[in-house]
Amino acid sequence: MNYAEILIVDDESSFLRSMRRILWQEGYANVTLEEKSENLIPLLQKKEFDLILLDVNMPVIDGITLLEKISQNFPLIPVIMISANNSYSMAFNAIQLGAYDFITKPPEPERLFISIRRALESKLNLIERESLRIQSYHQVKSRKSFEDIISKSPKMEKVFSLVEIFAPTNETVLITGETGTGKDLIARKIHDLSPRKNEPFVVVNIVSISESLFESELFGYEKGAFTGADRIKTGYFETAAGGTIFLDEIGDLSNEMQAKLLRTIQYGEIYRIGNPKPIKLNSRIIAATNKNLLAAIEKGTFRADLFYRLNRGYIEIPPLRERKEDIIPLAKKFLEDGNETYNRAIKGFSNEVLERLINYDYPGNIRELENIILNAVAKNKDSELISAIDIKTKPGAISESKVTQKKISSLEEMIDSYIQLVLNEMEGNTTKASAALGISERTLQRKLKKIRDQNK
Repeated sequence: MNYAEILIVDDESSFLRSMRRILWQEGYANVTLEEKSENLIPLLQKKEFDLILLDVNMPVIDGITLLEKISQNFPLIPVIMISANNSYSMAFNAIQLGAYDFITKPPEPERLFISIRRALESKLNLIERESLRIQSYHQVKSRKSFEDIISKSPKMEKVFSLVEIFAPTNETVLITGETGTGKDLIARKIHDLSPRKNEPFVVVNIVSISESLFESELFGYEKGAFTGADRIKTGYFETAAGGTIFLDEIGDLSNEMQAKLLRTIQYGEIYRIGNPKPIKLNSRIIAATNKNLLAAIEKGTFRADLFYRLNRGYIEIPPLRERKEDIIPLAKKFLEDGNETYNRAIKGFSNEVLERLINYDYPGNIRELENIILNAVAKNKDSELISAIDIKTKPGAISESKVTQKKISSLEEMIDSYIQLVLNEMEGNTTKASAALGISERTLQRKLKKIRDQNK
């Protein structure tokens, strides 16, 4: 018997009784049933549970709202959402909010048992990782695992936290974000902080491989498999054995190749072209895309089952326009790189350039900022500062300063002016302004007090 404490919350008493019977037959002895959604949180405060099966459509308090509360207050309890509505958007939203899995009613017993077993295993792993994280907190900080990634953004701190959570596991990880945000850098960091760090990290750019060559490139082929196959070729998956394979731009994969990749993930094996015998794999998969896979699923261009296989761990990297505090430190780093590349001795940026850099939206993100700075350094042969005339961007991309009309004498003053601008745009609402700035409301209040004191 399995004595894990399982809680099932559903407003249909017949469904609850049926679920208890199914779980009992599978060997789960401790199953608690709850019909009223409003009783869930008080129940969790009184008793410890190892797993929750939660219906989405509940009276009084809906399941998604309850999921948010569980994720916030009881983050170590895995939640499997169940619903008669097989909606991709609902499933995606639930997983984004912290659900371990999403199962449609009536659940297929085999599918249900696999999900329950993995969810219970994930809880044990999560508890172990959390314990290790707490014990080694100061060690991790002293190692400065992320010092090579330039960022002061609270949003990126959340990304780093997720990297630390997923890195020690073997789960597949899906990284999303706009072009140029550094998805490849985060994928590499997951590998470098994992037990596989001394093994290969193999990068596969999906869009660079033609569909006709895709199978042979990923899975390899045997000698004589086709005309011109005069030797055995090892594919990317075998090359990554023991390490990590990074599938970049996974959203561009064709439907046929999606099916082959899904099978590889499900069974952990590949078939070389010309060889009927499977080859077992021991490589971890990290995938990345700049596309909205949920929209692609609804259009029928991306498989939902592959999405859920890839999305065991999920990291979304914010665009640079939502990380304003990172712009100047990154610009300074790219200035150093440019000085070395072009043999310059440029010391910094004019105030006008600093202001323009902060106000730009960067549709190409960090990659675009790097190009802007390197181009400016290349053109600047004599001046000690990068001036506005050196900055080249798309026509109309940099707007005139909306921050302040007065001359800015320091970067600190410019940041203070930007904070005031955001606050004005939010009509004085500090909660909305702090969210837009990516800082806590308490920090914002402290900065505003400093600004008021300086203006007295």
